[in-house]
Amino acid sequence: MLARKYDNYAWQEQPAEQYEAPQPVRRRRRKPDKMKLIRSGLFKILAVVMVAYFAMVLRSEAMVQCSNELVSLQKQEAQLINQNNELRIEVEQLKGPERIIGLAEQRLGMSVARSNIYVKAGEAAKSSNSLAAK
Repeated sequence: MLARKYDNYAWQEQPAEQYEAPQPVRRRRRKPDKMKLIRSGLFKILAVVMVAYFAMVLRSEAMVQCSNELVSLQKQEAQLINQNNELRIEVEQLKGPERIIGLAEQRLGMSVARSNIYVKAGEAAKSSNSLAAK
């Protein structure tokens, strides 16, 4: 009988204690604070602007240095061109026939024989000196 009672006990519907497993507590996602989002966006934009500004400053500094170097090189070029022109004039004066004749007369006591001088005519006169000795 005891077994029978137990058997009936198992088959009888009794209100069972409903055991509910505790559900994990779901945390609500907090909506991000709008001011925080705005601040972080502004910070990012400000950082990009500052990096671009510093890049432009460095680039402009490099350009100023290059332009100063260019100006100094142009001044040096002008000085060298003037010096070159002066040296060309001096070379032309030194290799002129009047100078050579003057040196020959003063230092060596030589004189130009006027009877041996002749003048070239035509194309030869334009390309070389007009005085030549036989």
